[in-house]
Amino acid sequence: MSGPNPAAPGAADSCRDRLDRCHAELVQVRRALERAEQATRRLSDAYADLDERHGAVTKLYVAMDALYDAPDEAAALRALSEVMVNLAGSEEFGVYAVQPDGTLPLVDSFGLDAERAIPLLATPPVAAAIAAGTPWHGQAPHPADAGGAPIACIPLCAGGRAAFAVVVWSYLPQKRTFEGFDAELYALLGGRAAPAIRMARLLERAA
Repeated sequence: MSGPNPAAPGAADSCRDRLDRCHAELVQVRRALERAEQATRRLSDAYADLDERHGAVTKLYVAMDALYDAPDEAAALRALSEVMVNLAGSEEFGVYAVQPDGTLPLVDSFGLDAERAIPLLATPPVAAAIAAGTPWHGQAPHPADAGGAPIACIPLCAGGRAAFAVVVWSYLPQKRTFEGFDAELYALLGGRAAPAIRMARLLERAA
């Protein structure tokens, strides 16, 4: 008859230790995989954002090239409208000439009804933006309390003052927020569009 095996408890403890170590290593591997998956998602999102931004910049370059090459004022205003619709996401807006007496006769428009297609009486934010020569927009593209008032204004400056102003009443439904690209776009239009429109007007008169 064989006696007790004193090594058995030690062997069991050794197996439990190895199982505990394997379990701890498995937990670490799972956490590493989760971190890798999160990093992959971040890279994928960053690539998608970069690709979208590249596409927007390409469209902007094409549109600005069309604006500068416009043979007449109508063509220049069409190019400006394409930027506002396709890149800024505007649904209703007007382009107004800024007169020395402060009046704002309509030069061109997109999506405006007959009531708005008249010389604009500037609201305080619009008037302030034109006076300062700096773009203005509300907190969100679709404010709940807009009440039919303009929600953005982009002064188009030449010679140190606003020569035109793009006034926006609404944006396309898919535009959810104002982003950094909007500020860059508005600043570019504010400094480049008015000279291009004026040049196109001169070319038309000289033809």
